[in-house]
Amino acid sequence: MTVTLEIPEELARRLGPEAARMSREALGLEAHRQGLWTDAELGRFLGLTRLALDQFLKDHGVALAYGWDDLERERQLHRELTGS
Repeated sequence: MTVTLEIPEELARRLGPEAARMSREALGLEAHRQGLWTDAELGRFLGLTRLALDQFLKDHGVALAYGWDDLERERQLHRELTGS
């Protein structure tokens, strides 16, 4: 899908060449915030690695979706793998 966005010329001049990137990031962040896209889908849309996506989300005030249950699962997996 191609989306065309009209921006008044005086506003577009201030955005400069960053307008397309800013628009793409804003669309992706909103889709993610609404739960329409997963982290992986947002990363693919923006062309970011997992680590770069984590930083991007942090830079935009999006908390990492990682809770105590996730930590406990990882602790259990660690115990199983290491035998401790």
